[in-house]
Amino acid sequence: MHRITHRLLLLLALATRFCAAAEPADQGPPQFRLADDRPLLDRENLKSLGFNIVESKRLILVTDLPAESVSVLPPLADALFDELQKQLGPLAADVNGNEFQVTGYLMNARERFTDAKLLPPEQFQIRHGRNLGYQFWMNNQTADYYRRHLLLHEFVHCFMMCEHGLTNIPPLWYTEGIAEYFATHELTGDARLSQFGIKPPAAERFEGWGRIAEIKKGLSVEPAESPEASTVTSLQTVLNPPNGKFVDDQQYALAWALVWLIRNHPELETEFRAFNQVRSRQQFIAANKGIPTAVWSRMDVIWPLFLDSVIEGADVAASLPKLTPKPLPWRAEVNKTATLPIDADQDWQSAGFIFSRGQTIGMTCSGRYAVHDIPTPWISEPQGITIDYYRGRPLGEVVAMIVSLDGQFASRRIAVGTACSITFPHDGELWLQINDSAADRSGNSGLVEVTIVGDDE
Repeated sequence: MHRITHRLLLLLALATRFCAAAEPADQGPPQFRLADDRPLLDRENLKSLGFNIVESKRLILVTDLPAESVSVLPPLADALFDELQKQLGPLAADVNGNEFQVTGYLMNARERFTDAKLLPPEQFQIRHGRNLGYQFWMNNQTADYYRRHLLLHEFVHCFMMCEHGLTNIPPLWYTEGIAEYFATHELTGDARLSQFGIKPPAAERFEGWGRIAEIKKGLSVEPAESPEASTVTSLQTVLNPPNGKFVDDQQYALAWALVWLIRNHPELETEFRAFNQVRSRQQFIAANKGIPTAVWSRMDVIWPLFLDSVIEGADVAASLPKLTPKPLPWRAEVNKTATLPIDADQDWQSAGFIFSRGQTIGMTCSGRYAVHDIPTPWISEPQGITIDYYRGRPLGEVVAMIVSLDGQFASRRIAVGTACSITFPHDGELWLQINDSAADRSGNSGLVEVTIVGDDE
């Protein structure tokens, strides 16, 4: 009887997730979180069926894997809970005074869970993992890192939705992005000391994660000789996806990237701080209203630049394009020429001007600078050095990108070298850097001087 009741509750929750309803009024933080909907586990019966149960204060994990292979997962969930409370604010209390805890089902052979009637309703499809109330289900993963990551991702969903449920959630880019963000972790010998919300320092030890690799798959990374369009997904497409559901891994990757950006860019952390308290759609709307339109407009521009350079191990201070100062229109009658320095140890740097569609400019570059300092610095000039290449171009070569003012167009990297001319296909901004990986710039020094000459017509 209890199992039937539980199934009815699950079906009811699933139905309310998709029903059309009026936007509920924002009543502020709830006094109590939703009631714990988990069924009692028949532990002896589950053990007799070959299931193992490992648990901690915040997680009961039911699995058909050997207990010793997953013993780290419950204490890791406990550590994540503490971090979520610290970063996103404490949860509302339970009406009965119970501690927050969820039950997870980690499935190696899903048919065993089907036979044991441990799965949610059939309509509740599970691709990799799904959550519902204080429970989640996930398929086993071949990589140890990604098994932990997926479990933490679903755990974050349970944390974020236990106060308002599934009918009143923020947009998917935020709910999935915040889950991806905190699930990205560095495991330590003592799980309680693990780090969450990191950008992996290297691809090693993060097998199966692949978010940066997914982003790169969606980019045209080969440089061009002229302003050819990149295949980068615009920020507005990420914020307003054409499909109401996430249907591929790249959407998760872009959602992770956006949440990482707003939580780590030094010019955005303050603006987006109110997002740290967001659990419901109304809270999201209120926090979003606090972001000036000018900030979103600048983010439209820096977004493709950020995606172009995002890589494991990048230095945050050196790899993020700056929102300020805002560039000024290039006025041919005033701005005959402009000279600007481009630092070798910084990623994309704005030329400081907005150019008009169809306008042609010439650029000349001069200077000597050091790229990499181990074991000794390599001295480069604007044409780069052919002792090494990055993205098919000489290391240290001056390269450019054009981004339209609405962020809908971003060019591939344009080879500049010592001199070139560019005709703008859209009203847009010019950004420059020396050709290098964002993960390797910390050893660079010096600068290149770039002179821009406007078209007299």
